Amino acid sequence: MGATQTVITKQEISSEVRFYSISDLVKMLGWSEATVKKMFNDPGFPASDFGKRKVVEAHALINYFSRRHSREFERHWNSEGVKINVKKR
Repeated sequence: MGATQTVITKQEISSEVRFYSISDLVKMLGWSEATVKKMFNDPGFPASDFGKRKVVEAHALINYFSRRHSREFERHWNSEGVKINVKKR
């Protein structure tokens, strides 16, 4: 008679789907249009083509920015296009 019940609650996820364009991110982040365009062309960035426009879904954008990114280790962002080996002291 003294049974206990465990209730597991799920994290609340918004059902609203929101997309941001390049110009939206330029305004939100304060970065140059060239930098945002380069980010949209990065193979690791979750951008999609919506007609002629490139967009990113809001939850995918949050997930992308929740991870650490470094120019040193990402081929797309360094000028030589190669992974740079950095030795720690």
